[in-house]
Amino acid sequence: MTPSQRDSAILVVSDAPVNLEPVSRVLEQDGFTVEVVADGPEALSVFGPRHRLVIVDDTIPRGAGLSPGSDMPPVELCRALRARSEVPIIILTVSSEEDVVVAALEAGADDVVTIPVRARELVARARAAVRRGPEPVAEETAIEIDDVRLDPTGYVVTLDGERVDMTRKEFELLRLLMTNAGQTVPRRMLIERVWGWDSTEGKTLDTHIRRIRAKIEADPSRPARIVTLRKVGYRYNRPKR
Repeated sequence: MTPSQRDSAILVVSDAPVNLEPVSRVLEQDGFTVEVVADGPEALSVFGPRHRLVIVDDTIPRGAGLSPGSDMPPVELCRALRARSEVPIIILTVSSEEDVVVAALEAGADDVVTIPVRARELVARARAAVRRGPEPVAEETAIEIDDVRLDPTGYVVTLDGERVDMTRKEFELLRLLMTNAGQTVPRRMLIERVWGWDSTEGKTLDTHIRRIRAKIEADPSRPARIVTLRKVGYRYNRPKR
C-alpha cells in the first residue's frame, strides 16, 4: 500500500453491490477501502476528501436505485459531485447509445463503461482513473467566522445555520479568503490556487466573487464580509468586537 492509498476510499453507488463484489475485492487488495451506498442522496451525504474514485452503477432495472426513474439519476449525481470535487467518476450503464454516453461525459463523468464488462477491465479502468485523479486531501477542520461556517470535509457552507449552495470554484475561493481572514489575498494567488493558471484579466475571478457575495452578504452592493482592494486583491473581514 502506498502512502497516497492509505486512508483512501473508493465510493460505489449501487443498490445491487453484489454485481461489483469481484471488483471491490481487487480494489481492497490494492489497499483501498471500498464504501458502498444505495443511491445518490446517500452518496452525497458521505462523500468527502478521502474518496479517490466514485463508481456509479446504472445497470439496475428502471424504478430502482439510480435508474432513470429514480429521484437522482446518474447524470444529476455526476453534476452534484463535480460541483464539489475533481474526483474521477466512472458510470456503468447497460446502454451504448451515443446520447447516453455524451450526457454522462458532459455532466462530469470521466469514463462510461457499457455492461457487460470483464472485472479485470473495470479494475484496470478504476486504477487508471485513480492515477489521473487528485491526491487525497487531509481532513480539515471547519472554519467559522461570525455566522458563516465553511466545512472542508463535506464542501458545505452555511449562513446562520442554513446551507448555501456553492460551486467548487466558489467554495475554494471562499476557503482561501476565510483561511486568511483579516489579510489581503492577492488576485494572482487566488487565480493560481483555484484555477491553476495565470491571468492578467481576472474577469473570471471577479465574477465568482460577485456570486459569493450574492450568497453571503446582507447587501452585495455594499459588501461587509469580502472587500475589494482595488488592483491588489480581496480581504475577508473579521467581525469587529
